[in-house]
Amino acid sequence: MFRSIISSKKYWISVLLLGLVFIVFFSVIEHFMQYKGLAFDTFLEEKIHNSRWVRYLLSRIVGGLVYGMILGYYFELRKRKRKPNQ
Repeated sequence: MFRSIISSKKYWISVLLLGLVFIVFFSVIEHFMQYKGLAFDTFLEEKIHNSRWVRYLLSRIVGGLVYGMILGYYFELRKRKRKPNQ
């Protein structure tokens, strides 16, 4: 079952979509918690101009990918287990 889920195209599309949604929501929530509102100048100064953008970008991509893979697998497994019972 694991191999068939991992090799399906639908799974990887859901991984990408879930990962993208995670990246956007996590980044917005973290921004508001860290800067107490919209502070794009401070954000750009800390994350981009201080050469920390690679770390910032990699953390978002890895976090989104892991989140998308876990939830995508869970949803696909749940869908496949429920299908034969109907």
